Amino acid sequence: MSRIDPSSSTPVPIDTPTEPGPSPAPSRSKDTPTPAARNEVRAYDGPSARAPRGPASQPAPASSGPAISAGELTLRGGRLGPPPASSSSAEVPANMYSDVRSHLTRNLVDWRVSGCDVKAVHTALGTLQPGAYRAALERMERDGLLGEYVKAQDPATRTAFLEQAESKGMLERRKGTAPAGPLGYPAEPDFFRNDAKLPESMRGAVNEHAMDVGSAFYRAHTEYLGRYVDAVNGAKSLRALRALGPPQQAQLKDNVLGIGRKDPAGEAYAAQWRRALGPPDSVNRAYQTVNARMRELTDERPGGSIQLHGKGSLTSHGVKLSDEVQVDTRGKVGMKEEAGVVLSGGPLEVELTQSRSGEKNAETTLDLGLLKLSVDSEGTKKVELGAGKAASVYVTLNEKKAELGGGVIAELEAGDKKLEGETGFNMKALAADRVRESFDKDHRGLFDLPRELEAGTSWDALTEKQRAAYGKQDWTREEWTQTLAREQRKPR
Repeated sequence: MSRIDPSSSTPVPIDTPTEPGPSPAPSRSKDTPTPAARNEVRAYDGPSARAPRGPASQPAPASSGPAISAGELTLRGGRLGPPPASSSSAEVPANMYSDVRSHLTRNLVDWRVSGCDVKAVHTALGTLQPGAYRAALERMERDGLLGEYVKAQDPATRTAFLEQAESKGMLERRKGTAPAGPLGYPAEPDFFRNDAKLPESMRGAVNEHAMDVGSAFYRAHTEYLGRYVDAVNGAKSLRALRALGPPQQAQLKDNVLGIGRKDPAGEAYAAQWRRALGPPDSVNRAYQTVNARMRELTDERPGGSIQLHGKGSLTSHGVKLSDEVQVDTRGKVGMKEEAGVVLSGGPLEVELTQSRSGEKNAETTLDLGLLKLSVDSEGTKKVELGAGKAASVYVTLNEKKAELGGGVIAELEAGDKKLEGETGFNMKALAADRVRESFDKDHRGLFDLPRELEAGTSWDALTEKQRAAYGKQDWTREEWTQTLAREQRKPR
């Protein structure tokens, strides 16, 4: 079989006859090698003794990065990934991992993962460098050990595990807020980011932690609302009530979980978290308490309350004296003393009274025998129906105040003196003006600044009528001036 001459061999010269024509090519020197024909074949007798050498290799510059083959680059889609972790940081020590496995493996003798096992695994993982820590958790996830580790954790050890993972650079944390206000509105807690790149068991631990701290936040908010209601009931003036400010709502949104929009498992984790938390306690009860206390401080009964009363009166020679005791469902007890005169002529009777506090009232009654109709200056209409010689029942209605009541009356006459006893009830509904306020978007509530104050109007620039109206709301010159100065210092 023919051989392929090495490229370094000297070709055998061939003599050719001289013929007229172009000058022959100059002969090559013996030192100049002639390449072998590309298709020349010879038997293979092992590698060449002298491999051709290229130019002398130069050390790669420090910035050139790690070497990578063309095949590997193709498998990576043409992208150069991060440099591989050094063996000192990414390699999981065999003895450490064996110890972790022994603590998380169940058998007939050791049939559960105890708190001591969890603590031992936590300590062992804490000795690893960040690269080896991530590699260890990923390996534990593949071996089913990470799920056992997470399942055996209580809330405290779970938090310690996640904080350890954060310190190793495997987790990110979203910082919460600090407690606010004199009543201690609770701080919004920290949340670890539920990243799709984390092992599945660790994502479950992150979500369990989010459920724990979220539920605790809602419980703390319920306690805050209880403190708020107590403070409202203890307020002695509208000014003190305003100083509390409106009750604050608690509402945690899904974005605190740090789940990416394109995370395929994100909605499942978020839904599980929402179900565990449930809805926060509403602030409606706190607002109702504020409204009721505001009515009390302005001597106005809140809607929904029921008042019971007992009244006794003596009329002699056209002069009437009466005492009334009132108690309502709020537990508020009141006394009302009145004195007045009674003028009668035929079926008509007019009664003029004044209370000890200076309130005046005029009541006109039409006596039709068994039926009496009356109306007073406050708008209360009364229908009285005789139930015997000395007793009657009555019904009252005041549309302006949204009050409906009823009761019984007993009378005893002796000469020109008449003794009368009355007992009954009165229910308070929501008045028409309060209903309008509920739907009026421009209505100013207790915690809203007066329009004049927002416009920068000083107390002295208010009209007398305006100062009187704001005085009933417990505004003073001092508070108005201080609030105005504070508002003017705010950036616009």
